Amino acid sequence: MFAEILKGAKLLQGVAAEIYLDELASCPIREMTAGEILIAPGIKHRCILLILSGSLSIHLERPETEPVGHVGAGDIVGEISLISHSVTSAWVVGETPGRLLMIDEHRLWGLIDQAPLIARNLLMILTGWITTVNGHVLEQRKQIDILQDAARLDGLTGLCNRRWFDESLARLLARRVHHPVTLILMDIDHFKRFNDTHGHPGGDQALRALAELLKATLRLHDIAARYGGEEFALILPETGLSAATVVAERLRQAAAVMPIHALDGAPLSTLTLSLGIATGSDDATPESLIRLADERLYQAKHEGRNRVCVG
Repeated sequence: MFAEILKGAKLLQGVAAEIYLDELASCPIREMTAGEILIAPGIKHRCILLILSGSLSIHLERPETEPVGHVGAGDIVGEISLISHSVTSAWVVGETPGRLLMIDEHRLWGLIDQAPLIARNLLMILTGWITTVNGHVLEQRKQIDILQDAARLDGLTGLCNRRWFDESLARLLARRVHHPVTLILMDIDHFKRFNDTHGHPGGDQALRALAELLKATLRLHDIAARYGGEEFALILPETGLSAATVVAERLRQAAAVMPIHALDGAPLSTLTLSLGIATGSDDATPESLIRLADERLYQAKHEGRNRVCVG
């Protein structure tokens, strides 16, 4: 039975049994229980564990977290820290009762000297684990990116949210040196009337369409945010008042002819925008710049809407 299990071990594939059988028969065998922590991070582990029976799970964070892999009869664990002479970096936990063959460092290298094929097998095992761990790290990176996007993006439009806008404006004003930062606040005219006519799904489509127009019009380093409801904010770094006015007027004209479609593809009413613009002076704060742009936005509405007011 012992010889049959070793014959199926990945570490010994293709190696003649007479090379390793007597040597490994004298290795100690460890009885494993379910839930037992066999290897913990931060220790110097100077032997590999060849699984004779039972199964183990591998965890990168804590023993109770989702495992990155499972190993069973014929597999080995502990080889990475042994080869690299480093401390262990993962948790190895018994999933079921079983038996483990403990092969110490001296014995492993002695077998490799006799059968270099074992070194190739070991390399293949290591490559498999590196691929698995890399895949897990990439998946975690994707999850982090998703969470970061959720923290900074508006779910409906895909533009930056108010929190990200506030942080970005403060950051850009704090680091400007002889470079203007201009803020544009814009509001969809009579948006309540649009919602009453087309319903909230239609209103959502209008907000999405305007967001796509902003994304297509602005430069990569400009920041577009959904400021709240039907109000949007644009931060234009290194842009003076005259250049920002050109941008705002271009957006106003484009929005007036922008096609908007319902979810079923039916065309909806067009929109108009009111926009207020303010450029930060050397002593401008986020609060003062927002206040000035908001005053100009209110002026645009008061003067009849569908216009750009500059301050």
